[in-house]
Amino acid sequence: VPNEDIMNPEHVTSKYIVTEDLCMVVRKPDLLIETQLRGIRKLALHCSLKDIVPKNAAEGWKSEARTEFLRMINNKAVLMKVFREENGVLIVDLLKPAANKISSDMPVSLRDALVFLDLARFRIELPDQSERNIPLQYFPPVMPQENAEVLAVVSYINSPDDFYIQLLENGPEFAAFLSKVEEVYKNQRGASFEIICPVPGQPCVAKFDTDGIWYRAQVIGLLGHQEVEVKYVDFGNTATINVNRMRKIKDEFLALPAKAIRCKLAHIAPCKGTEEWSSKSKVRFEELIQDKCMLCFVEEMSEDGILSVELYDTMDTTKLSSVNNILVEENLASYMKSSTKMTTRLHNEVWDPALEEILKKGRDVLQPENKVLSEFEDLELDCNKELQVRINQVVSPNKIFVQFMSSEKILKSLQERMTATYSGSESETIQWTVDTKCAAYERDMNQWQRGQICKIVSEKVVEVFLFDLGVAKMVDTAYLRELKEDLKTLRPLSVECFLDDIRPAGGTEQWTATACDALAGYLNGALVTLIIQENNSFPLSVKILSKDGGMCTDISEYMIKEGLALRKGRPAETDSSTTSSSKLPEIPFEQKDSDINNLLTKTECAPVLSLPEKEVDPLQKVTESKEEEFKTPVSQPMTEAYKPPALPSSDTFTAIVSCVSEDGTIYVIPKSQEQQRRELMNDIQNNFKCLGLLKPYSWKTGEACVVRAADTMWYRGKVREVGIGIIKVQYLDYGYIEKIPQCHLYPTVLYADIPPFSIPCELSKVVPVGNVWQQDAVELLQELLAERLVEIQIMERLDNPWGNVSIELIFAGMSLSSFMAYHKHCVSEDDDASILKLGIADCSEYPLEENCDISHEELVLAEIETTVLPSYSSPPLPALEHLFPVEVTHVVSPNEIYIAIAHSDNASQHDNTEDRGTECNSKTLKEMLKYYNENTASLSFLTDFRTGMPCLAQYRGGLWHRAKVLSVKKFHPLLIVVKFVDYGSTGTVPTSRLRQIPLVLMQYPARAFRVLLAGFRPALSDPASERVPYCPEWTMDALWEFISLIEGKKLCASTVTYSPEHTVFLYEDGNLIHIRLVEMGLAELS
Repeated sequence: VPNEDIMNPEHVTSKYIVTEDLCMVVRKPDLLIETQLRGIRKLALHCSLKDIVPKNAAEGWKSEARTEFLRMINNKAVLMKVFREENGVLIVDLLKPAANKISSDMPVSLRDALVFLDLARFRIELPDQSERNIPLQYFPPVMPQENAEVLAVVSYINSPDDFYIQLLENGPEFAAFLSKVEEVYKNQRGASFEIICPVPGQPCVAKFDTDGIWYRAQVIGLLGHQEVEVKYVDFGNTATINVNRMRKIKDEFLALPAKAIRCKLAHIAPCKGTEEWSSKSKVRFEELIQDKCMLCFVEEMSEDGILSVELYDTMDTTKLSSVNNILVEENLASYMKSSTKMTTRLHNEVWDPALEEILKKGRDVLQPENKVLSEFEDLELDCNKELQVRINQVVSPNKIFVQFMSSEKILKSLQERMTATYSGSESETIQWTVDTKCAAYERDMNQWQRGQICKIVSEKVVEVFLFDLGVAKMVDTAYLRELKEDLKTLRPLSVECFLDDIRPAGGTEQWTATACDALAGYLNGALVTLIIQENNSFPLSVKILSKDGGMCTDISEYMIKEGLALRKGRPAETDSSTTSSSKLPEIPFEQKDSDINNLLTKTECAPVLSLPEKEVDPLQKVTESKEEEFKTPVSQPMTEAYKPPALPSSDTFTAIVSCVSEDGTIYVIPKSQEQQRRELMNDIQNNFKCLGLLKPYSWKTGEACVVRAADTMWYRGKVREVGIGIIKVQYLDYGYIEKIPQCHLYPTVLYADIPPFSIPCELSKVVPVGNVWQQDAVELLQELLAERLVEIQIMERLDNPWGNVSIELIFAGMSLSSFMAYHKHCVSEDDDASILKLGIADCSEYPLEENCDISHEELVLAEIETTVLPSYSSPPLPALEHLFPVEVTHVVSPNEIYIAIAHSDNASQHDNTEDRGTECNSKTLKEMLKYYNENTASLSFLTDFRTGMPCLAQYRGGLWHRAKVLSVKKFHPLLIVVKFVDYGSTGTVPTSRLRQIPLVLMQYPARAFRVLLAGFRPALSDPASERVPYCPEWTMDALWEFISLIEGKKLCASTVTYSPEHTVFLYEDGNLIHIRLVEMGLAELS
């Protein structure tokens, strides 16, 4: 066939055939075939990997590189990312599809893999790491709470400021877990577990050179020459290993959180005059803690997850010695200047006085005429006096919440009382309203806190201001309780203050978000020195000093030096003699009409309004009207930088679906606006020239930006969520949301007068299952609608121009609402809803049958609908320790089986059949199954394969048994995993062996139920013994012997416990069944 394209001979595969008759393998095409073939272009595309060249340019590509390239991609589905076209050649990268499991040996990026294997090199810089697939991660370690005491062993030591511990609370289980990892991987040599091209952050299993054992690890560096640096996540140490000593980690080993917890010794630092720990101090530290069980007292946890701890040697029975103090006493360390800990802390329990005693002590020092308690009854504050405080929350330089360290005992006693009052309490059904005082459970701190509701977010979520901490939190109403009256008398323990000697930079009266974030990052959670400038005003006018590296830093001077603030002149000083011994001003607690949401708003950055110049008694100030209680302005909501999407004038229009979000919102672009969108994109690419924002910038949710996407094009965007180094951004003109590195964003507004082209929509009059679109439903919507031309009919135009538009969407002449309702993903609010058939000429090129396995005609057939059935009922279980006859229906392992209660023929006829029809009362389940096995022609095929769907499934013997659907195993051909509920076994069957179950069979409870056998456990036998693949702690010999012990025997069982697992003893003729396994050495008594 003539071909106008010229092909490089090196790119052509030649095939040689030996034949005696050339006519048998060569034909001259006739005119018809020749005409048809001439109109078909070549199906093979000429491609080249982007920006890589041979390792040695002079020698070209070696055969080793070609062989490895073929091995990595041969017969595998890959994701081809096209960058551009050069001279008819596509410049691409071949990537691992996102749907592939971690066990797939396809590398994340093929060109990266060739470079890592030293078979190629990059022509330019390495690819952006953000474009790669993010590998799965380990769960973080389970951290102990602050002020908690735990037993631990030190697993790895770098210095007293950097070491790792393992908690001992799950020691035996963790040892068994490590043994299982070693057992699985010591004989794994298949290519399916090899890692070809590791990526930073990738979890794996790595062999440790010292003992040759496999441990869980994580890649933390790529060193080149097939060497990587890994960190052993359960111990904390790192090592440099060759890639051939790594294996892919199985999903089951990812579930257990990492065990190594990074710590440092609290309150101490290297000896004065040095910045590094001496080798002598490191050696002594190792001597004190190596191979010992330590009592670890957690002082605090930093923002980066490092615990500050005190360690005590539990081997010293006379006196628990603090390792921290021993190092100081031996002149190997020194106390930090900011630490008030200068004496050895003995591990003797000293209980704080009760909360009532603390309050009584404070009341004794008050004057009799003082009727209202102040913030801290026993604390007198002087101006220009240094006080130690902890910064709880920084909103802006004009709104800082602090807690005096002298009030820690009050706070601790209050928390103990809150815990005693509300721990274990049941959820209350209360109509929560704004300003209601409540007790809120703070899950991050695992504490109950006093609070006041400042905003109703939704029916189940409210925003609560925790006034003892000075922070606002989103709390589920299930974690709210009514605050007891006796807990309302104590004043809030957080105090609001502001920096009086600075003002915003840039000629504005409002603090910028950058200034607020910089101050919050510097101060939040820090212990600082506070100097009160004026104590007769609210909030308090203060100066804050922070100790950093032994130097005191004035926070105001720091803000001025960073260019985030300007100095402002001091007002004329007043006579301090009248205020030198004043009490701390009262923060009103009973704020019936005050708006706490205005008091603490995270986006508030405006300065506090000045107070009246006349002297005001702070206790009298509490009783003033609500207009004078606080001089805090209402925070301004963030205004939208762009206009809302423009809806077409007509209620019916054609559109292209640009995106379906994770919450099921459908974004469409009207067909009439498509040309305008293309022109806008061209203008943006031609006029906006920038490398991205390289300097640090404090992003805010809702801020407008320009996004440089993976295709190197710029798009208009809006910040949806701010993370660490990653920003979640929504593409305004398309709707979809993506995580983008900060360096690919630029804060600006482009073409503000042009509204976004994508219109957010939702289906009208449908209710998703569970009131939210489930993951499988969203995936179906994305598959059906992506880049599809559809017809939109607006059902309701909302007053909120940014809200979702209520629509009816028609694709391929069919209503999407009806389609989703048919597949049981939603319920229509209209009982008489019918499938609409709107004529759309432009949609005829996208027939429905190409996108789903069921045709339009089948959907409208009522007879294929599946009856909604209840779940199988559970069999009645005997009482504890009651002996009852059983039969074993299925064996999973020697100590995990399925059993059914063995009934006599007379008894079985009436089990669970009371109050039913005559036919059901007179027939057993066995007889009913026999009837339907003889009349299978009357059974309809199963068409609904939802998880848990009851059905009849044909077993290998040809008989039909009751079952339920577990999952879909394969789509081509369609194979379903089912569980036979009367036996406990599972099987994979095609749809031809599934039928809809008659309703009468649902009246019988499931016969088989799962139990664990008590009294024995696997023996520590020869590791070389053949193991049960799905339960490697048991040997195959033990499994076969157990089956022989129960097969054909009359057995009895007695229940030991129902929770957390149904556990029984199994007997034969009064003897425990597992004794034989113990005697044979296949099990041991537990």
